[in-house]
Amino acid sequence: MYEVEVKTIPETPLIFVPHQGPYPEIGGAYERLMGALIEQGLLTGPRRMLGIYYDDPSVVPAEQLRSRAAVAASGTETVAAPLEKMVLPAGPVAVLHHKGPYSGLMAAYTWLYGEWLPGSGHTPADTPSYEEYLNSPQDTPPEDLLTDIHVPLTS
Repeated sequence: MYEVEVKTIPETPLIFVPHQGPYPEIGGAYERLMGALIEQGLLTGPRRMLGIYYDDPSVVPAEQLRSRAAVAASGTETVAAPLEKMVLPAGPVAVLHHKGPYSGLMAAYTWLYGEWLPGSGHTPADTPSYEEYLNSPQDTPPEDLLTDIHVPLTS
C-alpha cells in the first residue's frame, strides 16, 4: 500500500517549539517557530521541517497530545525562548513515503504500525515517531504534498 524503506540516520540536532493539543493544530506552533527563528536571526536559508509526535491519538485525548514543531539545525546555534533544542538520535528507522494531503497521514500510520511493522521483523524503539515535510502546503497542492513518516527501530 505504501513504500517503506529501512535505513540508518545520523544524529540530527533540532530547534523546536512545543505543541500540546490536537495534532492537526500544530500549524500554530510552526508559525511561532518560524517567527522566532527570524527574530533570532537563525533563519538563514531553507531548513528541513520536522514534526515530532509523542502520543497515540487513538489512546490520548486530543487536548493532551504532545508534539514539537521543529527544524533541522547545526547543533551550534544559541537559542532563546520560545525556541528549544533537542537531538534525534542516530540509528535505524523505518521510513514510510506518503504523497497526498496531511489528512491522509493517519491512515498511513495505521497501516505502518498495524500491517507493515508486525510482519517486518523489526521492533519499534521507545522513542517518538516523527515526520519530515519535503515540500510546503504554502506552494504545493494537497495532492502533491510529500511527507516521510519515520519510526525509530531497535534493530
